[in-house]
Amino acid sequence: MYSFLGALLLLLSAASSFGTRPADANRTTPQFCRSSDCPKYELVKKYDTFEERNYEFSRWVSTQVEGKSYSHAIVEGFWRLYHYIDGKNTAGMKIPMTVPVLSRVNPVGERFASNITMSFFVPFAVDVPPTPVNPEVYLSTLPAQTVYVKSFGGYAFKSDFVEKAEKLSEELNTLGKSFKHDFFMTAGYDAPFMLFNRHNEVWYIAE
Repeated sequence: MYSFLGALLLLLSAASSFGTRPADANRTTPQFCRSSDCPKYELVKKYDTFEERNYEFSRWVSTQVEGKSYSHAIVEGFWRLYHYIDGKNTAGMKIPMTVPVLSRVNPVGERFASNITMSFFVPFAVDVPPTPVNPEVYLSTLPAQTVYVKSFGGYAFKSDFVEKAEKLSEELNTLGKSFKHDFFMTAGYDAPFMLFNRHNEVWYIAE
């Protein structure tokens, strides 16, 4: 397990060497996005332990990894998407790294994350994203939607995401909130060399 986590940290370090395009001066960017492009949203309500956000329509590049352990899936998915932004696309275009690295997690039985769809946000400056060369990578979109978000700090591992997702689910059920139960999303915002003030999230999509 640890070798795969180490590999992921190396991949994140490589991606961070791209640098990031400064956010549009006319656009308010959440502090946790730092200088990177990230999806736009409106904060609907801030609860004691989570937020309700209305996200705008957004464009992504995605890949699905099935039937593997969480650590295998995360590394393999990240590697595919990194190659895409590093120029493995029909235009040979290098695309700045954005945040978050978003993963849709579909638990199978009692095993966590046997089916993961990982996505990178398409920067605002890329009007027409180039077509991926790898057939396992594809362009995707997320509709405007309401999302329930629990944030937490530190270096996040599988157990952290599971714990936070379970807690958020309990809190939403207690409040009578309607949401999609069959999957949740994980969102990571920081490169591995960011030691302090790290930001991670788990999402449930409102129904």
